[in-house]
Parts: sequence; structure tokens; C-alpha cells
Amino acid sequence: MCFKPSIALVLSLLCLASPSYSAPDVACDYGTPDAWAQVDGTIVGSWEIVHHAGFVIAGPTTMPFPASSDVETMQIEMTSDGRLIGTHPEAQSPIEFVWADEPPWSFEAHAKADGIPAPLLSSSDVESMMGCKVDDLARLIGHSQVTMNSVTMDFTLRLMILGATSIYGIFHT
Repeated sequence: MCFKPSIALVLSLLCLASPSYSAPDVACDYGTPDAWAQVDGTIVGSWEIVHHAGFVIAGPTTMPFPASSDVETMQIEMTSDGRLIGTHPEAQSPIEFVWADEPPWSFEAHAKADGIPAPLLSSSDVESMMGCKVDDLARLIGHSQVTMNSVTMDFTLRLMILGATSIYGIFHT
């Protein structure tokens, strides 16, 4: 994947350890830092990443970014001091995931007229599937940088833990 200066890329990611979702009542109980601290080790391991459609913004232009049929793997490890670190073979540095202390997350259920595709799951879809508000789920955020052709780009990965086997994420630069 090639990144160019002044291009913002937004992709939705679905990380899977297995094809089924965990019981909604369990995942909906992870939505506080204290509750998450009791179960955060459950996401340690290898996760398959499936990239879904997104969009690229270059100046005033928004262009659809197609889904990829490639499946990638991210390893999530816990350090001895309890930090969650994600590594990916193509990443220049590991990503530390921390508790997302942010306002409620909301993402559109439909494509926009300017060519931005709809996400795989809207926030309403996630809430219906899980039986609780998105903010009742554990939400993690990771930041990193990539330097290509002497240009450094910051990126953010926001993850919602949907249970022991599924994570839904949104990646953007």
C-alpha cells in the first residue's frame, strides 16, 4: 500500500480470531477501565486482519478505497508492565493500545454522495449486534508513525472489543 503526502486514508478493519462473535452480555461489561483491566489479557495473541472498503482524501477530493482480499496478521502482546502492544510485519514500529477516553464513537450507516463508502458495520449495527451502546464496549486506541520517502505520517487505530474472538477497528491517517 502506498501513501502519499497530504492523503488521508480511512479503512475499517475487522480482526478475527475465529468466525463467531462472543456472547453480547460479556463484551458489554468491558466498557470501563476497571472492568477491562480484569480481562485485557484475552486479546493477547495473533489476530487476522481483513481490510474493508474505505476512502482516501487528497486535498478537496474524496475517492473510494477498495476492500482488499488479502488477510494480514497482527500480533498483540502484553508487556510485563501490563501494556498492550500490537506488531505487524509491515509496521515500522509497534503500536501501543491504550484505553480510549474519548467522546462516544459514531460512524455512518450509509455511503455519502461524495463517494465515501459506508462502513462494514455502522455504530447502530454494532449496538444491535452486541445488545449495548458502543461506549459500553472496551474501546482501545493506538497511535504510530510511518515515514516513507522522507514524509512522516501519523496514524490512529481505534478498536472496539466485540468479545474474545472479534475486534472491530477503524484506521485513519
